[in-house]
Amino acid sequence: MALVMSMGVTAAFAADRTGSITIKSSEKNTEYDFYRILDLTGQDTSDPADSKYDVVAYTIASKWEGFFTGTAAGASYLIAAASATDAQKSSLNQINFNGAVYYLNLTDDNVVAFTNSAMDYAMNNPVANDRTTSGTGRDVSVANLPLGYYLMIPVDASIKTAKSSGSVASITSTIPTADILVKATKPSIEKTDDAVSADVGQTVTYTITGTMPNTAGYETYKYIVKDTMTNGLTFNKDVVVKLGETVITSSCTIDYSTANSFSVDIPVMNFQSTTTTDSETGKTTTVSNVGATITITYTATVNDNAVTNTSDKNRATLDYGHDPNKLEETTPVSEEVYSAKIVINKYTGDSSESSTKLADASFALMKIETSTDEASGETTSTAKFYKYTAAAGETPAKVEWVAVSGAPTAGDAAVTDAMATALSEAVTAGTITGKTTDSNGAAEFPGIADGTYYLVEYKAPDGYNRLDKPQSVTVKGTTDETTNATASANATADVQNNSGTVLPSTGGIGTTIFYVVGSILVVAAGVLLITKKRMGKEG
Repeated sequence: MALVMSMGVTAAFAADRTGSITIKSSEKNTEYDFYRILDLTGQDTSDPADSKYDVVAYTIASKWEGFFTGTAAGASYLIAAASATDAQKSSLNQINFNGAVYYLNLTDDNVVAFTNSAMDYAMNNPVANDRTTSGTGRDVSVANLPLGYYLMIPVDASIKTAKSSGSVASITSTIPTADILVKATKPSIEKTDDAVSADVGQTVTYTITGTMPNTAGYETYKYIVKDTMTNGLTFNKDVVVKLGETVITSSCTIDYSTANSFSVDIPVMNFQSTTTTDSETGKTTTVSNVGATITITYTATVNDNAVTNTSDKNRATLDYGHDPNKLEETTPVSEEVYSAKIVINKYTGDSSESSTKLADASFALMKIETSTDEASGETTSTAKFYKYTAAAGETPAKVEWVAVSGAPTAGDAAVTDAMATALSEAVTAGTITGKTTDSNGAAEFPGIADGTYYLVEYKAPDGYNRLDKPQSVTVKGTTDETTNATASANATADVQNNSGTVLPSTGGIGTTIFYVVGSILVVAAGVLLITKKRMGKEG
């Protein structure tokens, strides 16, 4: 379907009527340039008081004649009257250009391609805009525009694709108002990570993505990504920049001078296209990189300052623009990472504040790791135990998970004396880290990710029974959908011990002694009963 423009005629025309164009959902503080490509003039042949023209004519604005001349892109949209088919003459708009009559071949099928070409022309040639307006974050109307066909381009617009381009609108005396959508978008970035909840010492990979802007028509164009991490991360200073799948890090300027942050200046004007030469034929091919993905990756190590209230997040911004002294900054994109802890509340009686807190109870922390064999599909579970290594100099703290021979192997396993001894010996040897409650019955295992864990008591306070099974505790942060903030993930484990005679666990030697003594007594009782019966018969 052709764009609606009334058929043109040659006559004496008036050009004193105006219209307006509304930018829908404009972006706050963005400048929008309007270019009138085609002028519209008209003539009243009936009622002079009528605001509508009876006949109209389109002509190419003088500033845009180059776009429609010779081999320029716009020339392909002009069909000479002598070459036009009857169908084209009836459906397309007539236009006068350089004393000849043409038909302007603009339809719903090719308007995006036309707009992209016009946008390139405006940015590559000294074409003055006809009007500029500022976005407010809401709809913005531009009034008192001479009637015609307009191209709108956001200043520093970047992305042009088959579905996204600069925008066009036609205003006539019949339809003097038009809405326009912002399709030529401004640069933006996104940020992701491969872990939100992590153990202290775990390496987290962050990825920032953007797209190659179109810098045509600009003498300079800056594209600078800045990233700032929380103090819960130790930055590894290993930024890698890619355009598509090609690493371009060495071409970028990366500033590591500020602690726990960096900036990377990507010379996007040098990468607008890529030219390759076929080694056999010698033929060169040039491919545009406009719209291609820019990827920035880096890693950071979670340290023991990792926060559990994540109102403080890792933030990245993009500073961009053709004026180095007046760069625009995108809205920050944020990602979080936190490390939690399990806090033990050791008591006797009930868990109220009046209960007696127990000191000198020693625990190991266990988790069950599962792995699946790719070939057989068989799943294997392995019990691992917490080991914490404190920071030393420039080496950050870390949490590791270590297997212990002879220790419990499942979350519901009975904890024998032998298992408790194996854990105690592993703690003494420094193989794993144990925690012993203080006078407030408290101890904690810090620096762990979300998950299900098991507290294994390997030594009870004097006069109290040791727990005969691991006690599970779950660590899980909760996200507030309104603020997108994760609440504290710390978990408190209430652990009760009962006083009384401390009996050895099943399998201990003490129980065996009771079994042996009991058996002897039973046998002795049987012998005594038989002896009495025999004595009765003899009497």
